[in-house]
Amino acid sequence: RFGFLDTSRVGVRGWSFGGYLAAMAALRRPDVFHAAVAGAPVTDWRLYDTYYTERYLGHPDEEPEAYRRNSILEDAARLERPLMLIHGLADDNVVVAHTLQLSAALFEAGRRHELKLLPNVTHLSRSEAATENLLRLQLDFLRRALRLDD
Repeated sequence: RFGFLDTSRVGVRGWSFGGYLAAMAALRRPDVFHAAVAGAPVTDWRLYDTYYTERYLGHPDEEPEAYRRNSILEDAARLERPLMLIHGLADDNVVVAHTLQLSAALFEAGRRHELKLLPNVTHLSRSEAATENLLRLQLDFLRRALRLDD
């Protein structure tokens, strides 16, 4: 049906909740997704805004299984595909601890990944030039990871 797609080289990228989904895609469905870029991903919902999170997952003391199931930290050892993590160090929406915890779990599990920490960047870059450079960085990673120049 989609003969123009090369399903052996599928990449995914996202930011914030999209970053969470991109990382989850690479960790949990490596059969479908062959590389991922996760920008400012939520990795452990216990660290995120309680008003938002508890609306969907309930209170962590009452629904610990829901929080465990939706955290991607426990999936770190499953990483088989190239993954780039990006996070602004001044992010006050999804704090950088999310990405640092995932990177630490990946490192501890012996899983290679790329980590880009952006000084003075909040949840979204304010500069047009920085945004453009950030997009180039992600595209370069996906080109390399998916061997698009072969």
